[in-house]
Amino acid sequence: MDFREFQKRMEKLNRNTPEIMERIMYQLGEELLNHVIDELGSQDLIDTGTLWNSFSQGDQNNVWEFDGDRNTLSLEVGSNLTYAEYLNDGYTIDKSYFVPGYWNGVGKFIYDPSAKGGFMVKPRSFIGRKYFDIALQDFQGGMQALLQKLLQAEMERMVK
Repeated sequence: MDFREFQKRMEKLNRNTPEIMERIMYQLGEELLNHVIDELGSQDLIDTGTLWNSFSQGDQNNVWEFDGDRNTLSLEVGSNLTYAEYLNDGYTIDKSYFVPGYWNGVGKFIYDPSAKGGFMVKPRSFIGRKYFDIALQDFQGGMQALLQKLLQAEMERMVK
């Protein structure tokens, strides 16, 4: 490769920097969501898949907000399910209330608003499982290496 070809590739790289950075941010976001899903699985916190799916980009309950309009890039990822926060941070039930539904015979309660039976929920506190916090900490530990890998791959793709 001669200098002119190299110069053309560098100019192309410079023009495509915003696209490259957005692509890298999206890959980092996907990786963080994968860490969250892995942590949910390792803590055995999945029963219906609704929570798991809410941490998948494109799911109706997923949070995926990219902002590249300022001098910085940011990507907010997560779940907008209320119980995702309760499960992570913990919660307290202050007063008793009735939950309509029935038991399916294998120990699983099925919520059914029209059921005549159900059970009473009594006041108590639940300790948060911190699955998101754990996943984020784990992700941050390897983020630098992943970022370098993604940048290297983009550079190689653009310079070839």
